[in-house]
Amino acid sequence: MKKTLFAVIALLVGSVAANANTLSLTAVNGNLYQQTVQNPCIFSNPSCQQGTFNGTALTPGNVSGYDSLSPIYSGATLNSIIGGGTLMLGIDINQASGQPAQTLATFTMSVNNQVVDTFTGSTGNVAAGNNGNGFADFLLTNFSTFSNNATVQFHLVFNDANDGTENIFIIAGPSTNVPEPSSLMTLGFGLLILAFTSRKLARKNS
Repeated sequence: MKKTLFAVIALLVGSVAANANTLSLTAVNGNLYQQTVQNPCIFSNPSCQQGTFNGTALTPGNVSGYDSLSPIYSGATLNSIIGGGTLMLGIDINQASGQPAQTLATFTMSVNNQVVDTFTGSTGNVAAGNNGNGFADFLLTNFSTFSNNATVQFHLVFNDANDGTENIFIIAGPSTNVPEPSSLMTLGFGLLILAFTSRKLARKNS
């Protein structure tokens, strides 16, 4: 009986873990978010580094793209910045005049060394749209929440770079995320299976 219960629990946990959360990329209409105001930066050129927050400096110019990991942050550090809201990231695109749109190929967030949020983009998906210094052209949203005791790390893969360094900076969203409906359905279905199996085994052994 115990072996069967453990097998069901393992199946349930595996099903939930396999259901990775998908991040959303949306264009920003107008100069709404600026990295000198909405800071600090996670990936950036040195000018976007704010105070003692530890970001990853990207190589400026003359590169075809980036494949970079952020430092490992504590959940407490990030939660203190977003102040109880959701985590959003602004992306300031630097695109050379006359050059094609660049590509945010992959962006992930790992919590406690496990990837929980993923974005995978198509070629040319991040064209510069807002003029001025440090304004976000795009937002990445729908990040999972994390506890203060968690460790958090980000991974950026950016292709077709053709101008200055891109900046990716933290913005506090308005509210706290809730679990995805699909995750809740998987969890509920697994609990029903567990309850049914336990009841059936109890009858068999009685």
